[in-house]
Amino acid sequence: MRAGINKIKTLLGVELYEISDNFIHKLREAHPRPEQAFDYLPMYTVGNNNQVITADYYHQFAGLFENEHENKKYLFFNIETLDATLREEISNAGIEELLKDLDIRKILSNFTPENEETLSHFGFPRCNFLIVEITYETSYDHEGNYDCDMTFDVLGYFDSNLNAIYFESNNN
Repeated sequence: MRAGINKIKTLLGVELYEISDNFIHKLREAHPRPEQAFDYLPMYTVGNNNQVITADYYHQFAGLFENEHENKKYLFFNIETLDATLREEISNAGIEELLKDLDIRKILSNFTPENEETLSHFGFPRCNFLIVEITYETSYDHEGNYDCDMTFDVLGYFDSNLNAIYFESNNN
């Protein structure tokens, strides 16, 4: 191991859905154990502060009553890793921790969400790709041991033609 900075670019797949309160209600009604409805929905959602949070926790009271929030829609999404390094970092820290400093709603606004029809008919969702950079900064501590810090940044995304679109804050 050497002291220095190592940067790795990788892709993070995102399956994005827009799901209504009524859809969640119908899903709850269709199951003998209503809390299991979230087993059939994407794992993550966008919280109040535009951060990633698990959907079953954040929306635990959504869809409890018919037509309570008739037109209310929520963003749900699944995250798919494409390489072992990113998968390892997500398993160590959790996706919520890695994306905690990012405005996930703003990032996801670059994609068109799938509708409930795709989800209810087990259609293949469109997978959108975020361009992610993991930076490892390795240094020696005063006792001669290695210390490694990691930073995680979303640089941009691929459009529908798989052209890389970088966010303005990055000079790539």
